Amino acid sequence: MSDISTFESFLAPRGHEPFPVPWSSVRERFESVATAVPDNIAVVCRGSSLSYRELHSLADAHARALVGHLGSDRRPVALDTSCSLDCVVALVSVLLSGHPLVLLDSQLPEDRRHNILTRSGAARISPAELAALPRHPEQPLPAVSESDCAVLLFTSGSTGTPKAVRQGHRLWLNQAADFHATLGIGSGDRLGMALPISFGGGLDVVFSALLNGGELHFLDPREVGIEEVPQWISSHMLTTLHATPSLLRAVMKVCAGTATLTGLRLVTTCGEAVHGDDVTRLRALLSPAASYCNLSGSSETGNLAFNEFPPGRDVPDRVLPVGVVAANKVVRLLGPDGADVAPGEVGEIVVESPYLSEGYFVERDGTATAEITKFGRAADGTRSFRMGDLGRFDQHGLLHLVGRSDDAVKVRGYLVEPSEVESALRRLPAVEDAVVLARQTDSGAVLVGYVAVDPATRAPSAADLRRDLRKTLPDWMIPANLMLLPALPRNERGKVDRGALPAPSPRPAVIPPAVGVESELAALWSEILGIEQIGRDDDFVSLGGDSLQTQQMLTRAGQKFGAELSSATLANFPTLHQFSAHLEQAATGTTLRTRVLVPLQTGGTGDPLFAFAGAGSTALALLPLARELGPHWTVHGLQAHGLEGRGFPDWTVRSAAKRYLREIRQVQPHGPYTFVGHSLGGVIAMDVARLLEAEGETVNAVICLDTILSGPLGSGILDLSRSEPDSGEQSIPLSEPAPTDRRTLWKTRAMLLTAGLWQYPAQTQWDLFHDLGRRVALMHRLQPWDGAVSVVMAEDNPDDPAWWTRVAPHVVSVERASGDHVGMLRPPYVAHTAALVREALK
Repeated sequence: MSDISTFESFLAPRGHEPFPVPWSSVRERFESVATAVPDNIAVVCRGSSLSYRELHSLADAHARALVGHLGSDRRPVALDTSCSLDCVVALVSVLLSGHPLVLLDSQLPEDRRHNILTRSGAARISPAELAALPRHPEQPLPAVSESDCAVLLFTSGSTGTPKAVRQGHRLWLNQAADFHATLGIGSGDRLGMALPISFGGGLDVVFSALLNGGELHFLDPREVGIEEVPQWISSHMLTTLHATPSLLRAVMKVCAGTATLTGLRLVTTCGEAVHGDDVTRLRALLSPAASYCNLSGSSETGNLAFNEFPPGRDVPDRVLPVGVVAANKVVRLLGPDGADVAPGEVGEIVVESPYLSEGYFVERDGTATAEITKFGRAADGTRSFRMGDLGRFDQHGLLHLVGRSDDAVKVRGYLVEPSEVESALRRLPAVEDAVVLARQTDSGAVLVGYVAVDPATRAPSAADLRRDLRKTLPDWMIPANLMLLPALPRNERGKVDRGALPAPSPRPAVIPPAVGVESELAALWSEILGIEQIGRDDDFVSLGGDSLQTQQMLTRAGQKFGAELSSATLANFPTLHQFSAHLEQAATGTTLRTRVLVPLQTGGTGDPLFAFAGAGSTALALLPLARELGPHWTVHGLQAHGLEGRGFPDWTVRSAAKRYLREIRQVQPHGPYTFVGHSLGGVIAMDVARLLEAEGETVNAVICLDTILSGPLGSGILDLSRSEPDSGEQSIPLSEPAPTDRRTLWKTRAMLLTAGLWQYPAQTQWDLFHDLGRRVALMHRLQPWDGAVSVVMAEDNPDDPAWWTRVAPHVVSVERASGDHVGMLRPPYVAHTAALVREALK
């Protein structure tokens, strides 16, 4: 059967009847393809290519050399992989030799490599070493049957100890046939593999291309960078692209606004769940005729299901089902009694097929690498595998995964499936990815949510996320801990590395609040933060409250208890018990007066650090940064006069600097001084430093956090209209945006005239003082300061870093932080900002 068109009869609708797979080995099928299309290009990498004739000739020679070198005892061969043409030749060579193939990824830690080699007993070889073996052209190749092990695949171990799975020739032959039958992969395709060749998903593409006569193109984004992918797709005129969901999201970001993907007819992903939003975003980049398909499977079962979205098919706004069961496989859903569940009900997934893997590898000491009882036989003798996953079929016959049988936990007496909570989190606009785990505590199981936030959106707080989750989930499904991360940790195969997820910050045992003020305040905190149980020792900020929620709480608590409250109140009394005690004192007339200077963190061993808030921000906006810096630092925040409590605001940078200087002198009469300022706060900090040096004091450093020189500050006397010579930078925009209408203009002017004398709602007050700060910046004439300045710019800062040499001739460093102008001070990005500040403070 050498005709490449043999698979044409398999081009049937999804859900087609089983079809025969007529070959007994990968070797037989590859030789038939090479005979049918010898002059077709087989593989392309880094500007070099091989035809099917050339690839077969080289691989056959290397295979015979390998058998001559190792003998025919079928010892596994561990191949060091890389993104190279030689690696593909070596991979095919081992498959043709009859020795089981073990792949060692180029980015595996050496101890993991050693573990694989020890457990498998494999002979390690590199592509160069294989090519250098003495030739044995007369060496016969051993016979290979369909059940012999083609690949000994070590799983990623993302949920536990890596397992070694014996994948037979028949598994790979069936998958190649199914890719052709279901997705039309064949000799007319240029397949773009953006997956490492050692991944199971990468091998899928290699086998599907080379066993169907396709043209395999591949690169490893880990080696060349994601920015290279668009050019690679367009320059090679690829017709298909194959990636993981997380990699595809990164590719879509790079390709946004381009026509890079319009030449593709098909995009597939594998390895993780996919949300409908991913498909919607992808469609906007593809041609109208292109299709997307998510592939599901496992090392033990091979392909499990296909969920293809051809043009015109509606995309649901949720995690996608895994789809239609793959060819030549049957999925049964079993209940606890071992019987099939009723249609629509959830059961444990059991896959029955002749084309499963051959079982788990049994190591030389006789122990299996995993639970071998998962493999069994159906009533008719067909091989079966219990996946441990739970699933259900919907009314359209699509298979849905609903978690693992050992994942479901009881929270407060209710059975909760973490995957449902993950799905709800991923539907939130600011969430890019999410994982939910159940962790055991002394009081029972609790849910912990790990959230990767979208860097293009305002960084949400944990309270924001809880509030949004409550719109769709009951209380017992809301995670007790929500940890915001810049990105979810992933292992070398691109899967979420659950073992690397950080343990949640320990929360004090929930001691019920006392009757009275504590209970009433706890109810208010619970409502604002979206947490049902608030304990006496809980800290408002640690529970996820950001600046807006803090001001809402202070306003409502002040009204409820008749007390004057400010940022200083929460900074000094952060826990429920401490805050309640202060409220009780306030009721008797003992209050903490609102000040420009707010102690954010006390008890440090070194000189204090003074942190200047930006326009419209309270000092509490800098509290997460103060805490991230560590207990060594005593940190005092400085905020605009009149922002909290009554007081005339400062209408110039100099008047604000003089006011701040008086406050600083009360805490630290003499230097050396250290300042950090966010936004306009950085300009005020430099002016305070200028005043201190005029008085003979020493300022060690000023750290400017995203102090944007373009815009309002650009109207000063410094010439910032061009960058270094020939940089190509454009002039800074200096114009002020026009008000929307005359009525809005006069209303804004009236509010500005009463700023500080009348307290507006929190958001209005911040907007008002932000506008005031902008006008202060417009009137300010920026002057150079000769002291040591370190600059940390947010991701969205439009300035040319070279401008800082005109503002601070002795600028020490200019670094980029994660997150936007505001997000860099909030979790999860504040950790990176704090690290840059600590480095600047050395």
